[in-house]
Amino acid sequence: MDLGRGRASALVLGVKYMRVRSYSNLFLAGVMASIVGVTVSNAAKADQDYGASLDARRSSHFYIGLDYSPASSKIRGFKIRESSGETAAVYPYFGNGDSPTIEYNRFDWDTPNPRIGFKDNTLLAIGSSIGYAFSRARVEVEVGYESFKIKDWGKSGKKEKDGSAVYLLAKELAYSLASNQQDKLAVALSKVEGKEIVNFAKALESTSPTIGEKVCRTRSGSGENNYARYSERTSGLKVSDNNTALCGDIGRHRGHSSLKVNIFKDFIAKTLGDGSRNWPTSTGSKSKENDNANAVAADLVKNLTMEEKGIVAGLFSRTIEGGEAAKISAISTTSVMLNVCYDFYGKESSIAPYACAGIGSNFVGIVDSHIVPKLAYKLKAGIGCQISPEISIFAGGFYHRILGDGRYADLPVKRLFYDESPKGRTKNTAVANFSMSYAGGEFGVRLAF
Repeated sequence: MDLGRGRASALVLGVKYMRVRSYSNLFLAGVMASIVGVTVSNAAKADQDYGASLDARRSSHFYIGLDYSPASSKIRGFKIRESSGETAAVYPYFGNGDSPTIEYNRFDWDTPNPRIGFKDNTLLAIGSSIGYAFSRARVEVEVGYESFKIKDWGKSGKKEKDGSAVYLLAKELAYSLASNQQDKLAVALSKVEGKEIVNFAKALESTSPTIGEKVCRTRSGSGENNYARYSERTSGLKVSDNNTALCGDIGRHRGHSSLKVNIFKDFIAKTLGDGSRNWPTSTGSKSKENDNANAVAADLVKNLTMEEKGIVAGLFSRTIEGGEAAKISAISTTSVMLNVCYDFYGKESSIAPYACAGIGSNFVGIVDSHIVPKLAYKLKAGIGCQISPEISIFAGGFYHRILGDGRYADLPVKRLFYDESPKGRTKNTAVANFSMSYAGGEFGVRLAF
Protein backbone atom coordinates (compact mmCIF):
# COMPACT_ATOMS: atom_id res chain seq x y z
CA MET A 1 0.00 0.00 0.00
CA ASP A 2 2.77 2.47 0.93
CA LEU A 3 4.59 1.59 -2.28
CA GLY A 4 1.47 2.26 -4.35
CA ARG A 5 0.87 5.57 -2.64
CA GLY A 6 4.46 6.61 -3.33
CA ARG A 7 4.13 5.85 -7.00
CA ALA A 8 0.86 7.77 -7.18
CA SER A 9 2.44 10.79 -5.49
CA ALA A 10 5.37 10.71 -7.90
CA LEU A 11 2.99 10.52 -10.84
CA VAL A 12 1.04 13.52 -9.57
CA LEU A 13 4.26 15.50 -9.06
CA GLY A 14 5.43 14.57 -12.57
CA VAL A 15 2.17 15.72 -14.10
CA LYS A 16 2.32 19.00 -12.18
CA TYR A 17 5.97 19.51 -13.32
CA MET A 18 5.02 18.85 -16.89
CA ARG A 19 2.14 21.28 -16.61
CA VAL A 20 4.42 23.92 -15.13
CA ARG A 21 6.99 23.32 -17.91
CA SER A 22 4.28 23.47 -20.57
CA TYR A 23 2.98 26.70 -19.11
CA SER A 24 6.53 28.08 -19.14
CA ASN A 25 7.00 27.05 -22.76
CA LEU A 26 3.67 28.54 -23.66
CA PHE A 27 4.66 31.74 -21.89
CA LEU A 28 7.99 31.89 -23.67
CA ALA A 29 6.30 31.07 -26.93
CA GLY A 30 3.80 33.79 -26.30
CA VAL A 31 6.52 36.29 -25.52
CA MET A 32 8.41 35.31 -28.65
CA ALA A 33 5.24 35.48 -30.70
CA SER A 34 4.58 38.92 -29.30
CA ILE A 35 8.11 40.06 -30.20
CA VAL A 36 7.79 38.62 -33.68
CA GLY A 37 4.41 40.24 -34.03
CA VAL A 38 5.71 43.61 -32.97
CA THR A 39 8.73 43.21 -35.30
CA VAL A 40 6.58 42.22 -38.22
CA SER A 41 4.22 45.06 -37.48
CA ASN A 42 7.08 47.56 -37.32
CA ALA A 43 8.67 46.07 -40.44
CA ALA A 44 5.38 46.31 -42.27
CA LYS A 45 5.04 49.92 -41.20
CA ALA A 46 8.67 50.63 -42.17
CA ASP A 47 8.15 48.93 -45.49
CA GLN A 48 5.02 50.98 -46.00
CA ASP A 49 6.93 54.17 -45.16
CA TYR A 50 9.91 53.10 -47.36
CA GLY A 51 7.54 52.16 -50.12
CA ALA A 52 6.06 55.62 -49.94
CA SER A 53 9.50 57.21 -50.19
CA LEU A 54 10.45 54.74 -52.93
CA ASP A 55 7.34 55.65 -54.86
CA ALA A 56 8.24 59.28 -54.37
CA ARG A 57 11.78 58.54 -55.53
CA ARG A 58 10.58 56.67 -58.59
CA SER A 59 8.06 59.26 -59.58
CA SER A 60 8.84 61.32 -62.68
CA HIS A 61 11.11 64.25 -61.94
CA PHE A 62 13.94 66.35 -63.32
CA TYR A 63 17.37 66.32 -61.75
CA ILE A 64 20.78 67.91 -62.06
CA GLY A 65 24.08 66.21 -61.30
CA LEU A 66 27.64 67.22 -60.58
CA ASP A 67 30.60 64.84 -60.44
CA TYR A 68 34.36 64.54 -60.21
CA SER A 69 35.68 62.11 -62.81
CA PRO A 70 39.46 61.46 -62.81
CA ALA A 71 40.53 59.50 -65.86
CA SER A 72 43.38 57.45 -67.27
CA SER A 73 44.27 58.39 -70.84
CA LYS A 74 44.45 55.83 -73.62
CA ILE A 75 45.96 57.97 -76.37
CA ARG A 76 47.76 55.71 -78.79
CA GLY A 77 49.97 56.22 -81.83
CA PHE A 78 50.20 60.01 -81.68
CA LYS A 79 51.82 61.40 -84.83
CA ILE A 80 51.87 64.91 -86.23
CA ARG A 81 52.89 66.04 -89.72
CA GLU A 82 52.52 69.22 -91.73
CA SER A 83 49.44 69.33 -93.93
CA SER A 84 51.05 68.61 -97.31
CA GLY A 85 52.77 65.47 -96.04
CA GLU A 86 56.37 66.66 -96.57
CA THR A 87 57.46 66.04 -92.98
CA ALA A 88 60.31 63.53 -92.92
CA ALA A 89 60.80 63.43 -89.14
CA VAL A 90 59.77 65.16 -85.93
CA TYR A 91 62.36 66.56 -83.49
CA PRO A 92 61.79 67.80 -79.92
CA TYR A 93 62.76 71.28 -78.80
CA PHE A 94 65.08 72.01 -75.87
CA GLY A 95 62.74 74.05 -73.70
CA ASN A 96 59.05 74.26 -72.94
CA GLY A 97 58.12 76.76 -75.62
CA ASP A 98 57.33 79.60 -73.22
CA SER A 99 59.46 81.99 -75.26
CA PRO A 100 57.60 83.76 -78.09
CA THR A 101 60.38 82.78 -80.52
CA ILE A 102 61.49 79.30 -81.55
CA GLU A 103 65.20 79.15 -82.39
CA TYR A 104 66.40 76.93 -85.23
CA ASN A 105 69.44 75.66 -83.29
CA ARG A 106 67.70 74.36 -80.15
CA PHE A 107 66.26 71.08 -81.35
CA ASP A 108 67.36 67.64 -80.22
CA TRP A 109 68.58 66.17 -83.50
CA ASP A 110 69.63 62.97 -81.74
CA THR A 111 65.99 62.05 -81.06
CA PRO A 112 63.97 61.79 -84.27
CA ASN A 113 60.31 60.88 -83.98
CA PRO A 114 60.14 60.61 -80.18
CA ARG A 115 57.24 58.81 -78.59
CA ILE A 116 54.72 61.48 -77.63
CA GLY A 117 52.66 60.45 -74.61
CA PHE A 118 50.11 62.04 -72.32
CA LYS A 119 49.50 61.90 -68.58
CA ASP A 120 46.38 60.82 -66.72
CA ASN A 121 43.95 63.50 -65.63
CA THR A 122 43.33 63.85 -61.90
CA LEU A 123 42.68 67.56 -61.45
CA LEU A 124 40.66 69.14 -64.25
CA ALA A 125 38.13 66.33 -64.34
CA ILE A 126 34.61 67.63 -63.87
CA GLY A 127 31.22 66.76 -65.24
CA SER A 128 27.64 67.91 -64.94
CA SER A 129 24.31 66.61 -66.16
CA ILE A 130 20.67 67.50 -66.40
CA GLY A 131 18.10 64.79 -66.88
CA TYR A 132 14.62 63.43 -66.48
CA ALA A 133 13.81 60.31 -64.44
CA PHE A 134 10.69 58.20 -64.82
CA SER A 135 10.21 54.97 -62.88
CA ARG A 136 13.64 53.31 -62.95
CA ALA A 137 14.85 54.86 -66.19
CA ARG A 138 16.65 58.13 -66.75
CA VAL A 139 17.55 60.20 -69.81
CA GLU A 140 20.21 62.86 -69.36
CA VAL A 141 22.47 65.26 -71.18
CA GLU A 142 25.96 65.11 -69.69
CA VAL A 143 28.80 67.57 -70.21
CA GLY A 144 32.32 66.57 -69.18
CA TYR A 145 35.82 68.00 -69.40
CA GLU A 146 39.16 66.20 -69.36
CA SER A 147 42.68 67.50 -69.95
CA PHE A 148 45.63 65.16 -70.51
CA LYS A 149 48.95 67.00 -70.22
CA ILE A 150 51.79 66.03 -72.50
CA LYS A 151 54.74 64.05 -71.20
CA ASP A 152 57.91 65.92 -72.08
CA TRP A 153 60.76 63.48 -71.63
CA GLY A 154 64.28 64.74 -71.01
CA LYS A 155 67.14 63.75 -73.25
CA SER A 156 68.02 60.92 -70.88
CA GLY A 157 64.59 59.42 -71.43
CA LYS A 158 64.15 59.01 -67.68
CA LYS A 159 63.06 62.33 -66.27
CA GLU A 160 59.54 63.50 -66.92
CA LYS A 161 58.91 67.22 -67.01
CA ASP A 162 55.80 69.35 -66.92
CA GLY A 163 54.88 72.04 -69.39
CA SER A 164 54.42 72.49 -73.08
CA ALA A 165 56.44 70.66 -75.68
CA VAL A 166 57.53 72.01 -79.07
CA TYR A 167 58.31 69.80 -82.03
CA LEU A 168 59.91 70.67 -85.36
CA LEU A 169 58.23 69.08 -88.35
CA ALA A 170 61.45 68.70 -90.32
CA LYS A 171 61.68 68.00 -94.04
CA GLU A 172 64.06 65.96 -96.17
CA LEU A 173 67.22 68.10 -96.09
CA ALA A 174 67.28 68.47 -92.33
CA TYR A 175 66.34 64.85 -91.68
CA SER A 176 68.86 63.38 -94.14
CA LEU A 177 71.74 65.33 -92.62
CA ALA A 178 70.75 64.68 -89.01
CA SER A 179 70.45 60.96 -89.74
CA ASN A 180 73.73 60.81 -91.75
CA GLN A 181 72.07 59.65 -94.95
CA GLN A 182 74.51 61.06 -97.49
CA ASP A 183 72.83 59.71 -100.63
CA LYS A 184 69.41 61.03 -99.61
CA LEU A 185 70.92 64.38 -98.74
CA ALA A 186 72.64 64.59 -102.14
CA VAL A 187 69.39 63.86 -103.97
CA ALA A 188 67.55 66.45 -101.89
CA LEU A 189 70.26 69.08 -102.48
CA SER A 190 70.18 68.46 -106.22
CA LYS A 191 66.53 69.57 -106.25
CA VAL A 192 67.30 72.89 -104.56
CA GLU A 193 67.77 76.00 -106.70
CA GLY A 194 71.19 77.61 -106.73
CA LYS A 195 69.98 80.93 -105.33
CA GLU A 196 68.58 79.09 -102.31
CA ILE A 197 71.97 77.48 -101.70
CA VAL A 198 73.49 80.97 -101.85
CA ASN A 199 71.02 82.26 -99.25
CA PHE A 200 71.76 79.27 -97.02
CA ALA A 201 75.52 79.86 -97.32
CA LYS A 202 75.15 83.51 -96.34
CA ALA A 203 73.15 82.53 -93.25
CA LEU A 204 75.76 79.92 -92.34
CA GLU A 205 78.60 82.42 -92.72
CA SER A 206 76.85 84.96 -90.50
CA THR A 207 75.94 82.50 -87.75
CA SER A 208 78.56 79.73 -87.80
CA PRO A 209 81.50 80.63 -90.06
CA THR A 210 83.71 77.85 -88.68
CA ILE A 211 81.35 75.25 -90.13
CA GLY A 212 81.82 76.74 -93.60
CA GLU A 213 85.55 76.11 -93.27
CA LYS A 214 84.84 72.36 -93.35
CA VAL A 215 82.70 72.44 -96.50
CA CYS A 216 83.96 72.62 -100.10
CA ARG A 217 87.50 72.83 -98.79
CA THR A 218 89.86 72.62 -101.76
CA ARG A 219 92.72 70.13 -101.63
CA SER A 220 96.39 70.46 -102.48
CA GLY A 221 97.92 68.58 -105.37
CA SER A 222 101.53 67.40 -105.40
CA GLY A 223 103.58 69.19 -102.79
CA GLU A 224 102.31 71.84 -100.40
CA ASN A 225 100.20 74.94 -101.04
CA ASN A 226 98.99 73.62 -104.35
CA TYR A 227 95.28 74.17 -103.86
CA ALA A 228 92.59 74.40 -106.48
CA ARG A 229 91.15 77.87 -106.98
CA TYR A 230 87.39 78.42 -107.32
CA SER A 231 86.17 79.90 -110.55
CA GLU A 232 83.12 79.90 -112.81
CA ARG A 233 84.45 76.96 -114.82
CA THR A 234 86.81 74.05 -114.37
CA SER A 235 89.81 74.35 -116.67
CA GLY A 236 90.47 71.40 -118.93
CA LEU A 237 93.45 69.30 -117.69
CA LYS A 238 94.44 72.31 -115.51
CA VAL A 239 97.71 72.80 -117.34
CA SER A 240 97.42 76.57 -117.45
CA ASP A 241 95.74 77.19 -114.10
CA ASN A 242 94.05 75.44 -111.19
CA ASN A 243 90.65 77.04 -111.64
CA THR A 244 87.75 74.79 -110.70
CA ALA A 245 83.97 74.91 -110.40
CA LEU A 246 83.80 71.65 -108.44
CA CYS A 247 83.30 71.71 -104.68
CA GLY A 248 86.38 70.38 -102.88
CA ASP A 249 88.46 69.88 -106.02
CA ILE A 250 92.18 69.16 -105.95
CA GLY A 251 94.95 71.31 -107.42
CA ARG A 252 96.95 69.96 -110.34
CA HIS A 253 99.46 72.48 -111.71
CA ARG A 254 101.80 74.02 -109.17
CA GLY A 255 102.61 77.11 -111.11
CA HIS A 256 99.03 78.31 -111.20
CA SER A 257 97.76 77.02 -107.86
CA SER A 258 96.30 78.89 -104.92
CA LEU A 259 98.55 79.22 -101.91
CA LYS A 260 95.68 78.92 -99.50
CA VAL A 261 92.68 76.69 -99.09
CA ASN A 262 89.44 77.85 -100.66
CA ILE A 263 86.35 77.14 -98.55
CA PHE A 264 82.56 77.25 -98.81
CA LYS A 265 82.24 81.02 -98.87
CA ASP A 266 84.75 81.15 -101.76
CA PHE A 267 82.83 78.46 -103.60
CA ILE A 268 79.65 80.50 -103.23
CA ALA A 269 81.18 83.84 -104.17
CA LYS A 270 83.32 82.75 -107.14
CA THR A 271 81.60 79.64 -108.46
CA LEU A 272 77.89 79.93 -107.75
CA GLY A 273 77.69 83.72 -107.81
CA ASP A 274 74.01 84.61 -107.59
CA GLY A 275 73.11 80.93 -107.86
CA SER A 276 72.44 80.89 -111.58
CA ARG A 277 75.44 78.70 -112.42
CA ASN A 278 77.27 75.54 -111.31
CA TRP A 279 74.44 74.11 -109.23
CA PRO A 280 73.78 71.24 -108.84
CA THR A 281 76.32 70.39 -111.57
CA SER A 282 79.66 72.09 -112.14
CA THR A 283 80.72 73.56 -115.48
CA GLY A 284 83.64 71.88 -117.23
CA SER A 285 84.57 69.25 -119.76
CA LYS A 286 84.72 66.50 -117.14
CA SER A 287 81.80 67.53 -114.96
CA LYS A 288 79.33 64.88 -113.82
CA GLU A 289 75.63 65.24 -113.15
CA ASN A 290 74.92 66.71 -109.70
CA ASP A 291 78.63 66.61 -108.81
CA ASN A 292 78.49 69.77 -106.68
CA ALA A 293 75.38 68.62 -104.81
CA ASN A 294 77.07 65.27 -104.16
CA ALA A 295 80.27 66.93 -102.95
CA VAL A 296 78.48 69.29 -100.55
CA ALA A 297 76.43 66.40 -99.15
CA ALA A 298 79.59 64.35 -98.57
CA ASP A 299 81.34 67.19 -96.73
CA LEU A 300 78.34 67.90 -94.51
CA VAL A 301 77.92 64.27 -93.50
CA LYS A 302 81.60 63.31 -93.13
CA ASN A 303 83.27 66.47 -91.83
CA LEU A 304 80.83 67.92 -89.29
CA THR A 305 80.24 66.97 -85.68
CA MET A 306 76.72 66.05 -84.60
CA GLU A 307 76.29 69.45 -82.99
CA GLU A 308 77.37 71.17 -86.20
CA LYS A 309 75.02 68.99 -88.22
CA GLY A 310 72.20 70.12 -85.96
CA ILE A 311 73.02 73.76 -86.68
CA VAL A 312 73.11 73.15 -90.43
CA ALA A 313 69.91 71.09 -90.33
CA GLY A 314 68.20 73.93 -88.51
CA LEU A 315 69.46 76.40 -91.11
CA PHE A 316 68.13 74.17 -93.88
CA SER A 317 64.72 74.49 -92.26
CA ARG A 318 65.05 78.22 -91.73
CA THR A 319 66.42 79.19 -95.15
CA ILE A 320 65.51 76.56 -97.76
CA GLU A 321 62.81 74.01 -97.12
CA GLY A 322 60.87 75.55 -94.27
CA GLY A 323 59.93 73.89 -91.04
CA GLU A 324 56.82 74.01 -88.93
CA ALA A 325 56.93 74.07 -85.12
CA ALA A 326 54.01 72.54 -83.26
CA LYS A 327 53.49 73.55 -79.63
CA ILE A 328 51.49 71.02 -77.64
CA SER A 329 50.54 71.52 -73.99
CA ALA A 330 47.82 68.92 -73.60
CA ILE A 331 45.00 67.16 -75.34
CA SER A 332 41.81 68.54 -73.86
CA THR A 333 38.32 67.38 -74.62
CA THR A 334 34.84 68.62 -73.80
CA SER A 335 32.18 65.97 -74.28
CA VAL A 336 28.44 66.42 -74.74
CA MET A 337 26.65 63.09 -74.39
CA LEU A 338 23.04 61.93 -74.47
CA ASN A 339 22.83 59.08 -71.94
CA VAL A 340 20.11 56.53 -71.27
CA CYS A 341 20.36 55.07 -67.75
CA TYR A 342 18.62 52.44 -65.66
CA ASP A 343 18.56 52.21 -61.85
CA PHE A 344 18.21 48.69 -60.43
CA TYR A 345 16.26 49.50 -57.25
CA GLY A 346 15.48 46.70 -54.81
CA LYS A 347 12.33 46.45 -52.69
CA GLU A 348 13.94 47.11 -49.35
CA SER A 349 17.06 49.14 -50.07
CA SER A 350 17.94 52.73 -50.78
CA ILE A 351 21.12 51.56 -52.53
CA ALA A 352 20.78 50.75 -56.21
CA PRO A 353 23.23 49.83 -58.98
CA TYR A 354 22.94 51.81 -62.19
CA ALA A 355 24.12 51.47 -65.78
CA CYS A 356 24.23 54.01 -68.61
CA ALA A 357 25.06 54.09 -72.30
CA GLY A 358 25.44 57.28 -74.28
CA ILE A 359 26.41 58.74 -77.61
CA GLY A 360 27.41 62.27 -78.51
CA SER A 361 30.34 64.42 -79.50
CA ASN A 362 33.78 65.27 -78.15
CA PHE A 363 35.36 68.62 -78.95
CA VAL A 364 39.08 67.87 -78.95
CA GLY A 365 41.75 70.56 -78.55
CA ILE A 366 45.41 69.84 -79.40
CA VAL A 367 47.35 72.89 -80.62
CA ASP A 368 46.58 76.46 -79.54
CA SER A 369 43.07 75.49 -78.43
CA HIS A 370 42.09 74.55 -81.99
CA ILE A 371 38.93 72.46 -81.62
CA VAL A 372 38.04 69.41 -83.73
CA PRO A 373 34.61 67.78 -83.18
CA LYS A 374 34.43 63.97 -83.13
CA LEU A 375 31.67 61.40 -82.63
CA ALA A 376 31.98 59.43 -79.38
CA TYR A 377 30.25 56.98 -77.08
CA LYS A 378 30.31 56.42 -73.33
CA LEU A 379 29.52 53.52 -71.00
CA LYS A 380 29.26 53.83 -67.25
CA ALA A 381 28.06 51.83 -64.26
CA GLY A 382 28.10 52.19 -60.51
CA ILE A 383 26.08 52.34 -57.32
CA GLY A 384 23.78 55.12 -56.18
CA CYS A 385 22.47 55.79 -52.69
CA GLN A 386 19.27 57.69 -51.96
CA ILE A 387 19.85 59.99 -49.00
CA SER A 388 16.47 61.68 -49.25
CA PRO A 389 13.75 61.90 -51.90
CA GLU A 390 15.62 64.91 -53.31
CA ILE A 391 19.28 63.97 -52.87
CA SER A 392 21.29 60.95 -53.98
CA ILE A 393 24.99 60.28 -54.22
CA PHE A 394 26.74 57.92 -56.59
CA ALA A 395 30.10 56.33 -57.35
CA GLY A 396 31.07 54.32 -60.38
CA GLY A 397 33.32 53.91 -63.36
CA PHE A 398 33.17 54.84 -67.02
CA TYR A 399 34.71 54.17 -70.40
CA HIS A 400 34.71 56.88 -73.08
CA ARG A 401 35.89 56.35 -76.66
CA ILE A 402 36.20 58.75 -79.58
CA LEU A 403 35.17 57.27 -82.91
CA GLY A 404 36.32 57.96 -86.46
CA ASP A 405 39.58 57.77 -88.37
CA GLY A 406 41.63 59.54 -85.68
CA ARG A 407 42.64 62.35 -88.03
CA TYR A 408 42.75 65.90 -86.68
CA ALA A 409 43.38 68.39 -89.48
CA ASP A 410 44.08 72.11 -89.80
CA LEU A 411 46.07 72.40 -86.57
CA PRO A 412 47.84 75.78 -86.43
CA VAL A 413 51.64 75.71 -86.26
CA LYS A 414 54.37 78.28 -85.66
CA ARG A 415 57.30 79.40 -87.77
CA LEU A 416 60.94 79.34 -86.77
CA PHE A 417 62.37 82.65 -85.65
CA TYR A 418 63.60 84.64 -88.66
CA ASP A 419 62.29 82.10 -91.19
CA GLU A 420 63.77 83.06 -94.59
CA SER A 421 62.53 80.09 -96.59
CA PRO A 422 60.76 80.82 -99.89
CA LYS A 423 57.09 81.68 -99.65
CA GLY A 424 54.90 78.64 -99.27
CA ARG A 425 57.62 76.27 -98.02
CA THR A 426 56.60 76.64 -94.38
CA LYS A 427 52.99 75.59 -94.08
CA ASN A 428 50.44 77.13 -91.75
CA THR A 429 48.75 73.95 -90.54
CA ALA A 430 49.50 70.39 -89.52
CA VAL A 431 47.64 67.10 -89.21
CA ALA A 432 47.70 64.83 -86.16
CA ASN A 433 46.69 61.18 -86.09
CA PHE A 434 45.95 59.15 -82.97
CA SER A 435 43.32 56.98 -81.34
CA MET A 436 41.80 58.26 -78.12
CA SER A 437 39.83 56.77 -75.29
CA TYR A 438 39.86 57.24 -71.54
CA ALA A 439 38.48 55.41 -68.53
CA GLY A 440 38.09 56.36 -64.90
CA GLY A 441 35.79 56.84 -61.97
CA GLU A 442 32.95 59.20 -61.23
CA PHE A 443 31.89 60.45 -57.82
CA GLY A 444 29.05 62.88 -57.47
CA VAL A 445 25.61 63.97 -56.34
CA ARG A 446 22.19 64.34 -57.97
CA LEU A 447 19.52 66.79 -56.90
CA ALA A 448 15.90 66.09 -57.87
CA PHE A 449 13.42 68.88 -58.45
